[in-house]
Amino acid sequence: MSPARRYAQVRNKSLALVALMLAYAALSACGEKGATKGDTIVVGIGTNPTQLDPRLSQDAISSKVQRFIFSRLISKDHEGRIVLELAEKWERPTPLVHRFELRRGVRFHNGEALTASDVKYTFESIRDPSLASPKAAGLKELARIETPTPHSVVFHLTEPSASFAESLMVGILPESAREAGSRFAEKPIGTGPFQFVEFAPDVRIALKAFPGHFAGKPAYESLVFRILPEETIRVLELESGGVDFLQNAFSPDILPRFIQNKRLKIRKRLGTNFTYIGFNLEDPILSKLEVRRAIAHAIDRRPIVRFIHKGLVQEADSLLPPDHWAHIKGLPSYAHRPALAMKLLDEAGYPDPDGPGPEPRFTLVYKTSQNELGRRIATVFGHQLARVGIQMKIRSYEWGTFFGDIRNGNFQLYSLTWVGISDPDIYRYIFHSRFMPPAGLNRGRYKNARVDALLEEAHQSAEPEIRARAYGETQRILGRELPYINLWHSMNVAVFDKRISGYRVYPDADFISLARATLSPAAGDR
Repeated sequence: MSPARRYAQVRNKSLALVALMLAYAALSACGEKGATKGDTIVVGIGTNPTQLDPRLSQDAISSKVQRFIFSRLISKDHEGRIVLELAEKWERPTPLVHRFELRRGVRFHNGEALTASDVKYTFESIRDPSLASPKAAGLKELARIETPTPHSVVFHLTEPSASFAESLMVGILPESAREAGSRFAEKPIGTGPFQFVEFAPDVRIALKAFPGHFAGKPAYESLVFRILPEETIRVLELESGGVDFLQNAFSPDILPRFIQNKRLKIRKRLGTNFTYIGFNLEDPILSKLEVRRAIAHAIDRRPIVRFIHKGLVQEADSLLPPDHWAHIKGLPSYAHRPALAMKLLDEAGYPDPDGPGPEPRFTLVYKTSQNELGRRIATVFGHQLARVGIQMKIRSYEWGTFFGDIRNGNFQLYSLTWVGISDPDIYRYIFHSRFMPPAGLNRGRYKNARVDALLEEAHQSAEPEIRARAYGETQRILGRELPYINLWHSMNVAVFDKRISGYRVYPDADFISLARATLSPAAGDR
């Protein structure tokens, strides 16, 4: 394509977007005021949550919504430190015992009082094979749960587990949820700051402030999540007042526009989210290490970081960010080297059938969601792989279908983001051979006996030096064997109406700080 033709296409697309924005603004001005006035905060999100039962969900949007409905025994604050939530006391008299005292006076949204039986039911149901909870993998060391008093819960382990605290960060259900069975998620009941009102798929999730919340009723009445798959609509809704809050739900090149909008605040913070390309290691092509290395060398992250992400991401060489205590320096790197990529493909038995001609060495299917940014990045990957003779077919699906395929192993290549990485024991759930779905999150079906042994050693040790050494060797092995291609760690960027005060960006991109925010009245509401 000539430069002139490319410029004309970009210009025409820009003019069309401007026309859409003007028409939308005019329509908003003529219609009624947005639904964000009064005592409601409206959050724009791009996809439906897949599950409102905290025992069953795996996706980030589901977790973000659940945090407002359910409280946990323990959780993390805005600095990533573990804090008490439903528990008022936590003792560990031995490495095999965790004893909790619950807060008094906590009630579920249906009026039932929280007791130790509810906590016991929640975790025993997760362990029940009939529920098929993906969180069961984190409780493998749990031997039994005792409730010596109505407000005391004691967890007994079969062996030490350095990451057991992470496995306890699950929303607590009432024991009466047993009667609802699989229908519980249709009207979830927790002890969180907001209670469930409605979930209209592809439209919205409505919550209302819970007056009986143990930490006090939120400072505004309603919290609404509007489901807006199209980025342009999310941006226009924020600018017109139909949405009050967006976080990481827009392309980086939109940010300068928000900066110029005097009605909006912007908060940024480097996060713990990690984006990667995943391989199906049982695929006959991708099972070959030379092919995976060739793909890693064919991909050039630099223009994506600079021109698409506008510098709001940092290139990654590991799941863990560089300042994490378990991250090590000197990990294998894969610089952009197309010539080396082609040589590796030749060695793998996939010569280019027609040299510089159009015929590919082979074809791969790359799956992604309908997120606009993700599709743009996939297109760049496709062009880069084409230069070394690999044809990449991009398949874009709505979130539920896409995520279902990844969980079920129905893929060759895909890209996703792990959200809120903190404890490095996540390596065990993702790469240990014992944690292949449905028992865990090893979706690519990676197998390495040495990695298994290292991850078991780190999991069972309370010594930071032993854990750091084991995780360090694990990172080196994974860097050589490439079950993932490490892409980048993201900056969390929240943009919201200036009427909202007190919001703090969490490193794991959680929204829960909105529960403690305040909302000033709009000009016409006084």
